[in-house]
Amino acid sequence: MPVEGSPAPHAGAAWPEWPETDERSVRALARPLLSGRLAVSGARSVWSSDNERAASELAALSGRAHAVLTTNGSSAIVVALHALGIGPGDTVAMPATTWVSCATAVFRVGARPVYFDADEDSPCGDPAGLAAAPSAVLGIHLYAQAFDVARARAVWPGVPIIEDVSHSQFGTDARGRRLGGLGDISIMSLQATKIITCAEGGAVLTDDPELAARLDSLVMDSRRRTRLPAPEAAGELEPAFLLHGANHALPETSAALLLDQLARFPRQAAVRAERAALFRSLMTAQGWEVAADEGVLGGGTFYGLALRVPDGRPPQDVLRDVHARTGAALDRVYPPVPEGPLYRPATVKQFAALALDTPPPVPHSRAWHTTGVVVPHQLFLAPPERVERLAAALGRPGTARARPLPAAEDTASEAEPPVIDVVVITRGTRPTLDAALNSVTKQDVTARIRTTVWIDGTAPAPAVPATLDARVVRIDRSDAAGDDPFDRIAALRNLAARGTTGDFVAFLDDDNEWEEDHLSSLLRLAVGTGSPAVHSWRTLVDAGGRPTPVTRFPWLPPGPDADRRFRELCAAGVMGEDPVVRDGLTFELPGGPTGMIDMGEWLFDRRLLGLLAFRRPRTRREIAERLGEDDILLEQLVALDVPVRCTRRATLRYRLGGMSSSEFGDAPPSVPGALR
Repeated sequence: MPVEGSPAPHAGAAWPEWPETDERSVRALARPLLSGRLAVSGARSVWSSDNERAASELAALSGRAHAVLTTNGSSAIVVALHALGIGPGDTVAMPATTWVSCATAVFRVGARPVYFDADEDSPCGDPAGLAAAPSAVLGIHLYAQAFDVARARAVWPGVPIIEDVSHSQFGTDARGRRLGGLGDISIMSLQATKIITCAEGGAVLTDDPELAARLDSLVMDSRRRTRLPAPEAAGELEPAFLLHGANHALPETSAALLLDQLARFPRQAAVRAERAALFRSLMTAQGWEVAADEGVLGGGTFYGLALRVPDGRPPQDVLRDVHARTGAALDRVYPPVPEGPLYRPATVKQFAALALDTPPPVPHSRAWHTTGVVVPHQLFLAPPERVERLAAALGRPGTARARPLPAAEDTASEAEPPVIDVVVITRGTRPTLDAALNSVTKQDVTARIRTTVWIDGTAPAPAVPATLDARVVRIDRSDAAGDDPFDRIAALRNLAARGTTGDFVAFLDDDNEWEEDHLSSLLRLAVGTGSPAVHSWRTLVDAGGRPTPVTRFPWLPPGPDADRRFRELCAAGVMGEDPVVRDGLTFELPGGPTGMIDMGEWLFDRRLLGLLAFRRPRTRREIAERLGEDDILLEQLVALDVPVRCTRRATLRYRLGGMSSSEFGDAPPSVPGALR
C-alpha cells in the first residue's frame, strides 16, 4: 500500500504515474493561495516567496550559488543567451539530437542554430567537427549520457558554454564532476516529464553574482527584488538599471509545486538507481547495449535510458510490442532537429532568414533515432518484478516476439491490490446495521476492504462479522458537530473521510445494503477509465428489503412539490414505475440542470475526497428542500469539473424510511407495488 510521499501508481496499474503527487502537493499549492503572493510582481505579503525558496534549494542541489526560475526551459535558454550577449549575427552550436525548442530558443534571440552530429556511442555529440567557431555552445546531457564540456572548451577556447542539464538534474558524471556546474552558465527544464518538475518551468544557474543580477533583470521586466519597499509600494520589485528584460518569471504556485517535488528527489533517485542497475544487468545479459554514463546511472539522475535495438526491429514495433505485453509506454530517441516534423522555421517570418537552407549531414544522430528506444525514468520507480518483466518483454535479439509473456491486463492484475476504506456512520440502534455490514463481507471485489464503523452516541458496539477487517470508533454526542441531523451527518462524514488512508473510499449507511458486485463494478470502472469518482444506481426497497416503486419524490415532504419533482424526474428518465433510481451528475429539469447521487453509490479516489467538504451553510430554502451532504458534495464535483463515471448498475439497495424520508416510515405501501 503506497504511503504519503511514496510512488503512487493508479490502483491496479503496473507502472507508477508521474509526477508523484499526493496530499502534500495539495498543501504546498495551498500556501501561495493563503499568502496572497501569487507572482513575483504581485502583492506584498508577510509570507516568504516560494519562488525564492525554490530557487535557493534548486541552486544548492545543483552545486551552484544562484538559480533564477523561468516559465519554461525554452525561456531559460533565451534568458541565458541574452545574459551572455548572444543575438543577431551570432551562431549557437548544439547537438542535432535534441528537442526542437532548443533551436527555437536560439531563433527567438535572433541568432542562428548550427548543429553537430552525435557520436556512434553517444547522442550528445562533439562540436569539434564544426567548420567555424560558434558564438556559444549549447552542450546538452542526453539520456543518462554526459556532454564533454572540457573537450568543447579545448576545441573552442573562449567560446561560452551553456550547459543543459534537463536530462540529468543534480547528476554527477563517472569522474564525480557535478553536471550543471561545468558550463559558464547552466539551464534546466522543469517540464512535467522531467525528474524534477513543477508542471512547466525552467531555471538558469550560475556562480557569478553579477550574472545572477543580470538574469533577474531579464526575467522580471528589468526589475529586481527589494527587501525594503517603500510603505506605499504595492509590490516588492524595483528597477534594476541593468538589462532590458521581459516577464519570464515562474508563478508562485509553480514554485510551490517545485518545492514539493524537490523534497521527493533523494528517495526517488535512490530507487531509480537500484532498479536501473537491475535493468541494465538483465538487458546486457540479453545482448542489448544500455548507453549510460556510470555516474548518472548510479545516481539515478537520468531522464531516460537509451537502448540500441540489436535485432533490426524498427523502434516503433518495439514500443508497440512492449506496451501490448506490459502496459509500459517507452519512447524513441529524438530525431535530428532539422529533420524532425516539428522543425518549421520557414513558416515564421522572424525565423525564416535564420534557418539553413540545407541541413548538415548528421548520420549518427539519424542512426540513434532509427535504432534507439528510450525507457522513461518513472518506470524505474516500479517494483523490481515490474522492471524484470520489462526487460523480458524487450527480449533477446531475434527472439523477443517468441518469448511467452502474459498480456498487459494479466500483468496489471499482479500488482498489489488496492485498498478500499468503507465508512459506516451509525447511532448503533438500527437493526438494519447487521445486514449492511454483512453486505460488505459479501463483496466479490479483488481488493482489500477495511471497514470503520463510527458510532455516534453511547449505543453498544455492534457485533462485527468475524470475516470483516473492521474497527469501531465512538463519537461523543456532546461534541461541536451540532444536533441538526443534516449538519451532523455532514460533519461526521468530514471527520470519517479525513481518517481514511486507502486508495479508495466508499460510504454505506446503516439502513442500506450493497449487492455483491457493487464495489467490484465500481473499481473496474475507476481503474478502466482513470476516473477519480464513480458511482452506481440504486434500487429502492421497503422496510422488509423488497424492491419498491414510488409514486412521488420520497426525499421531499409530502405535497405538491414532491409530486412535481417526481414527475420531472420521470420525464428526465431518473425515476419511473420500477424501483430503480438512475442517479447522475446532471440531468435536465425545468429549473435547469441538477443531479443527485446518494453517498452509498460512490467510490472515490481518496486523494480527490481529501479536497472535498460535506458541510457548508444552507439557506432556508435549501433546508426546506432537504439539501444534504450528498448534494453539497455534488456541487463541488461539478465546480471542479471532475470526470465522473457511472456503472449504470443498480447495486445499492436503498431502504426508504431513513432520516430524509422518514414520512414513509415502516408502513407497507397503501397501493400494491407503491409507497405513498
